[in-house]
Amino acid sequence: MRRAAALSLGMLGSNSSIEPLGRALCDTDRGVRLAADDSFRALLVRDAAPIHHQQLLKVMHLNDGGEYAGALAPTMILIDQAPLFAEARHQLAICWHGLDNFFQAQAAYIACLWHCRYHYPAWQGLARCRMLLGDHEGAVNALERALAICPDLENARMQIRAIQRRMRRANDS
Repeated sequence: MRRAAALSLGMLGSNSSIEPLGRALCDTDRGVRLAADDSFRALLVRDAAPIHHQQLLKVMHLNDGGEYAGALAPTMILIDQAPLFAEARHQLAICWHGLDNFFQAQAAYIACLWHCRYHYPAWQGLARCRMLLGDHEGAVNALERALAICPDLENARMQIRAIQRRMRRANDS
């Protein structure tokens, strides 16, 4: 029943469904977690008016193609038009990150998380920024938050171990 509920929230849900889906990302049943993850991602993308959804898809296409400079202006316009659209802020962070502006990327990831605390890809992006800015402890904290939301993120566990090894080596030196 929990799996079916997670799937139906993804198909029929609205912005108010993001919170229960976010909680379901760490359900004890792996099937529920997988269904909740698919539904959660679908709702993040659909969480705005249809015109904004179409703009987001264009921005995502540009970011996926590595055209960060080309995606920057449309993303900023989208955020201006739909300021509560968490995924638009995540895409802005990806733009800044791709342009090697890690301070702006970090601020955009944090803004995304302000609008959706369950956005575990934003937690992972924030961790990457913090690593690149030399804040290893902050990176570990962000990855731990991502794992608390979505315990199936094995790459986050590996990153935490690698960062902690680096920190130990730096302290030993």
